[in-house]
Amino acid sequence: MNVLLIDDHFCAREGVACLLKQIFPEVQVFEAESFDEGLAIARETPLNLVLLDIQLPGKTGLAGLTELREEFPNLCVVMFSGLDDRELVFEALRLGAMGFIGKTVSRQEFVEALRDVLSGRVYLPASVVGPHVVREPDLPAKTADVGIRPVSNPASVGLTPREFEVLGWLVQGKCNKEIARKLGIEEQTVKNHLRPIFQKFGVVRRTELLVKVFEQGIVFGKPGVGN
Repeated sequence: MNVLLIDDHFCAREGVACLLKQIFPEVQVFEAESFDEGLAIARETPLNLVLLDIQLPGKTGLAGLTELREEFPNLCVVMFSGLDDRELVFEALRLGAMGFIGKTVSRQEFVEALRDVLSGRVYLPASVVGPHVVREPDLPAKTADVGIRPVSNPASVGLTPREFEVLGWLVQGKCNKEIARKLGIEEQTVKNHLRPIFQKFGVVRRTELLVKVFEQGIVFGKPGVGN
């Protein structure tokens, strides 16, 4: 597995590189202190993951994210920053980031975040889901903000019951394979349900879909399982 770290702070790169090698012994870590240096590496090396800092000299991380997504549309890019403002996270997701990891997260959170994105999930920080949705095991979500609306009726968001179930699991961070297993259906069937969901929300990527759901204040309880 090849991972590229783009961060202009030497200590941050060294610390993350060391942690990555502890978590994934087989990983090969490439380091760049500017976006242009990182782009040159990406053009020469097959990569599985890019950790991209928001604040970079010469070119911001968001501008770099746009350029990476245009040149390498299938590359998994995760923003890695000390800034995790809610709107900043949303903008990164709109531009195609697979997640946003704050530099203040614990070791365990960092490990879980990396495993999520490498498994095809989208990682969302506490600045997006933490203060706004409070969940307890096996209980529906509780809302902490005015304007957030729990949803139990699929028709209220223009979805069929099955589409509603699929979206509920997607919002919980599940990838297509996991959703299929949860619902007892084929992975292709999940993809078939996602197409109309994307159309109804006016998006083309699952990251954009998550942004739409959170921006509209939609909160799902625990999704149903199976038929």
